[in-house]
This record gives sequence, structure tokens and C-alpha cells, in this order.
Amino acid sequence: MGAEPVGELLVLGQSRVWPAVAVPSAMVVGLVVVAVLLDWVSWGGLVLSAASMVLAFVRWRNAVLADDAGLLVRDRGGLRRSYAWSEIERMGWQGNSLVVYPRGGPYDVPGPNASVTVARISQPRRAHLADPMPALLQTHGIKALSEP
Repeated sequence: MGAEPVGELLVLGQSRVWPAVAVPSAMVVGLVVVAVLLDWVSWGGLVLSAASMVLAFVRWRNAVLADDAGLLVRDRGGLRRSYAWSEIERMGWQGNSLVVYPRGGPYDVPGPNASVTVARISQPRRAHLADPMPALLQTHGIKALSEP
């Protein structure tokens, strides 16, 4: 199920591990302090915090990439091709998810009236870098989600 990039590879979004681990870690520290001071342990809180940290480490390499042929998604299963540029009508970010409206008939699901979530990125890494999405959409003649 692996795919090879074609041409220049752009990173549209990539997960970061430290924010997803920092909050649960602080919660664990707080629960340990409460356990020591009050002699009371919240096992549910500890289990949920540990589970969220494990999930963050499992997904830390997740990324949405773009090359000359289309979208690529990198996750723990490897690199896979999602959609070719010619198959996409509209595309953009909704929160932490990349959403695509593929070309097709009015009743196709997914299609031009029904979106598909290509990938979810936890804590996307884009705060200080220029967003390549607008230029990418213009280059391939794809509408942004905000366009009618």
C-alpha cells in the first residue's frame, strides 16, 4: 500500500507530539500530587491521561503531503496516495482535518456535495510557516472550501 512521491513534496500538515503529551503529563503530575497529599488516587484520570499520551506517540509521524500527482497521507501504515489533483473539486482544512470534495455527480458519496476526511492531524505544525495550500489550490485549479 506504499506510494512513492512524484516531483516536489510539500508538507500541508504534520502532527506534533509535545503539545499532545504536555497536557496529559501535567494532568498526571497533578493527580500524583493529589494522591500523595490526600491519599486518594483517581485511576480513571490516570488511565485516560496515559492513553492520550500513548495515542500522541503513535500518531506523531502523521502528515498530509502534496506532490505533483496529488495528495499523500503518511501514518503508521506508511505512505499512501489519497486523491489525484484531477479528482478533487474543493479542498481545505476544517479544524485539524483535511477535507476533500471529489469530482463526480450530484448524488455521489463522497462527491461534490459530500465531503470526505482525508486525514486528521493532531496539533498541526503550521504556526510559523507560510501555508502552501492557497498556491497549491490555484496551481491545480481546485476551489477552497470557502468558495461556492
